[in-house]
Amino acid sequence: MDPERERDNQEIEAPGREAVGPPVPGPEAAPRRGRRWLRWITWGVPLLALTMGGIALGLYIYVLSQVTVGTGEVAVRGGAAEAFGWPLRLTERVNILLIGIDETLDNRRRVVNVARADTLLLATFDVERDRMAALSIPRDTRAEIPRFGVQKINASYAYGGPRLTIRTVEQLVGVEVHYYVKLGANSFSRLIDAVGGVEVEVDRDMKYTDSWAGFRVDLKKGRQKLTGEQAMGFVRFRSDPLGDITRVDRQQRVLMSLLAQLRQPSTALAAPSLLKAFAENTETNLTPAQLMTLGFFAMTADGAPLRAMTLPGIIDELYYVPDAAKVREVVAEMFYGVTTEEIAGAQIEVVNASGTSGLGRQVAARIEALGFRTISVRASETIEERTTVINRTPRKGFSRMIARTLGKVQLLEEEPTEGPAVTVVVARDAVRGAYRMEKRQRPPAAELGRAAPEGVPPPISTSHVPLTVQR
Repeated sequence: MDPERERDNQEIEAPGREAVGPPVPGPEAAPRRGRRWLRWITWGVPLLALTMGGIALGLYIYVLSQVTVGTGEVAVRGGAAEAFGWPLRLTERVNILLIGIDETLDNRRRVVNVARADTLLLATFDVERDRMAALSIPRDTRAEIPRFGVQKINASYAYGGPRLTIRTVEQLVGVEVHYYVKLGANSFSRLIDAVGGVEVEVDRDMKYTDSWAGFRVDLKKGRQKLTGEQAMGFVRFRSDPLGDITRVDRQQRVLMSLLAQLRQPSTALAAPSLLKAFAENTETNLTPAQLMTLGFFAMTADGAPLRAMTLPGIIDELYYVPDAAKVREVVAEMFYGVTTEEIAGAQIEVVNASGTSGLGRQVAARIEALGFRTISVRASETIEERTTVINRTPRKGFSRMIARTLGKVQLLEEEPTEGPAVTVVVARDAVRGAYRMEKRQRPPAAELGRAAPEGVPPPISTSHVPLTVQR
C-alpha cells in the first residue's frame, strides 16, 4: 500500500476504533486535498509572479548593458523627456527621425569615412489618438541644408551627421525632431533575421546585380517570407521607372511587416537576439528605458501598427521636389492631429505686448502662412518679456503648430471659452527672434559656398526643370 495514502486514511479514522478491512476514504478527505490546492495557490502564484518579474528585470538589465545610447551628439529637444512616464507609459507626442546610412566606396572599392542618409523616416508616436505614423523622405529630396545651400537631402548626413540631418528635416517639414535612431548599412537586415524574416508581396520578378555596392537581387513575384538579406535587396532594387519613390514604397511595406511581426506574442522568444541585433548596429540619443516605453506603445497601440506616407512632391531632373501645399496638409494631420479645414476655421488672436509697433502684424502673417485664416491683431497695454501661446481647445495641435513656427515660446493650456481658440502674446523676446529670422532668410553668399567634406559634391545650382511625372 502507498505509505502516503495509508497515513491519510489513518488520519480520518475515529479515535479509539480499530480499522477493519481496507481503509476507505472518509468525508474529510476531499477538504484535505482542497487545502493542498489552496496552499499551491497561496505560494505558487506569487512565486510565478516573482519569476516573471525576474525575467522582465533581467531583460531590462540586458538592454541597459547592451544598447549604445546617449552619444551626446544630439541633445534631447524641448520638453520631450517629460513625455516618458512610469511604468513604460508615454504621456506626450514624441517625434523620432530614423536615419539609415549607406556605405561609400572609393575607386579601389574600399569603404571611406563618408556616408549619406540612404533612408530618412520621420516617425511620430501619437498619444492623443493612440497610434503611430511615419513620413518617408526620399533621399533625392531637394532641401536647403543649413550653411551648405540647396542639395539632395541625403548629403546632410555627410556634411554634419545626425545633428545637421535633424536640422535639415525640421526646416523642410516644420516639425520638431525630439530624438533620432541611426541604423548602419546592414542593421535593418540583422533586425529582420532576428525576428525570423518578414512576409511581403513582391510586386514583380526582380533580378539585379550591383557589383559596385556588392549586392544582388533575385526574387520571384508573389507573396513570400524574406530573410534579412533578401529584404534589403527588395528595398534596394533600382530598375523602376520612378526610381527612389518606388524604393520608399517598398521600405514602408517591409517596415510595416516588421512591426506586425514584432506585435506577435511569439516574438517575445526572439527578444534577446533582437535586442542584440539592435544594440550592435544602432546609435541613438534615446535611453534604454525610453526605448522600452516606445516599444511597449508600439505593441499596444490601437489599429494598424503604422500609418506610412511619402513626402508629397514631383520628380525633377535633378531632385525630388516637395509640393509645399500638400506637405503642409500632410504634416498638419500626421504630426499635429488637425486638418486643413480645422486650421482654416480656427480663430487666432495675436496680442502685441512687445512694445514694437508692427511686430504683431508680422507674427500674424507668419501664422497665416500656416493656413490659419481668422486672425485678429490688437495691441496690449502692458509689456511682456516672454512670448506665450495660449491654447483653449482640446486639440493641442493648433498651438504647437504656431509655437513651432515662432521658435522658443511658452505654451499654456486654458479652459475652453467662446472666444479665440488660440491667443498669441508677442513679447519682447520676439523682437530678437524676428531679427534672427531675417538673417536666416538672407544667408551670405560665402555661407552657401561653404566647402563640402571630401567625397561629397559641392552645392548644386538651385535651377531645375520639373518633369510631368507626379506622385
